[in-house]
Amino acid sequence: MSSSASFLDPIVLPLIRGDSILDVACGFGRWGCLMRTNYGEWDLSGPPVVDALDAFAPNVEYARKLGVYREVWQAELPCAIPRAKYDTILASEVLEHLPMSVVEKVLDEFEAAARRRVIVTTPNWQCLRGGSETFLGQNEFDHHLSYISAGQFRRRGYRVYGAGFGNPRALSVKFFAHTVRLFGVRDFSMFDSLSKNMPSLAHTIVAVKDHS
Repeated sequence: MSSSASFLDPIVLPLIRGDSILDVACGFGRWGCLMRTNYGEWDLSGPPVVDALDAFAPNVEYARKLGVYREVWQAELPCAIPRAKYDTILASEVLEHLPMSVVEKVLDEFEAAARRRVIVTTPNWQCLRGGSETFLGQNEFDHHLSYISAGQFRRRGYRVYGAGFGNPRALSVKFFAHTVRLFGVRDFSMFDSLSKNMPSLAHTIVAVKDHS
């Protein structure tokens, strides 16, 4: 995806490990910028070395010019990732853009390549759609083709957190939202903290797996 929601920041940044990171499907380079400035969130004393890849050529060129990545290259998943080079592989808002038939293969590749940790974020419900128009042009890689559930991640040994309140398909969320609206509440961001440890309520899944 070209970018990601800011409610992911306080969940994802403290989960990053090490000083060598691969930002998979870097989009506009948002995570690269955040890691360049917020490395203290995971106890580093200086900025990490961050590389990136993306399938959309204009994103690659844009990210290269930001000055926050050591190297950025164009690649379409599934693809080979260098082994034992990166402490953390961060794949934020990526898997939903892939055909379901390759999702497990891509996760296998992430897990084999990461020295310490894999972090994946993906929508918490099925939200299929076509590509999108961005300020860099029409990006057909931005289509949504798959839905990966929390249960699927857990079966692969991931810990699952939630980010952002509001799974639009969850009946419990719909009931809760209807109830609090009766009291005049319109800003649901105040409930984001509930989602971290109650992923069923969350807008987005954050799945984490450490190297065994």
